[in-house]
Amino acid sequence: MDKLKVEEYSDKLWQIHIEVSGFYNEYAKSVGLTLTALKVLGFIYRSGNCTQKDIVQLTYLPKQTVNAIIKGFFEKGYIKEPIESNSDKRNKVISFTEEGKNYAEQIISKAKEYEYSALKSMGEEKVKDLFELMTMYKNNLKIE
Repeated sequence: MDKLKVEEYSDKLWQIHIEVSGFYNEYAKSVGLTLTALKVLGFIYRSGNCTQKDIVQLTYLPKQTVNAIIKGFFEKGYIKEPIESNSDKRNKVISFTEEGKNYAEQIISKAKEYEYSALKSMGEEKVKDLFELMTMYKNNLKIE
């Protein structure tokens, strides 16, 4: 593939990325969250119990941002008092209160409905291809 064609595809892929992020940003706003808070909420919801370090490493969000979001969720009563991790006393385990679990369930389940609808409309073969290609693309992205 020539350089011009690669640049064209790169621009198109970037635009798709922006538009998908825009969808999640609009959804986050509609439920009274920022996009980063939605990411943190979703991560905690999907993992059950995790540490702030886990969230930072796997969402690529800054530690200060994650800390502020967790503090906000704690103040609203959505997160239990963090407890020391058995494996590393420096890390605190984060988990939802019952109210927080219900709150997250409402928000994340609605997002999953949108995702389900989008993926279902594509058909299983195209979804498999999408994941395979996106994984390949991700694995080939390197900062040199």
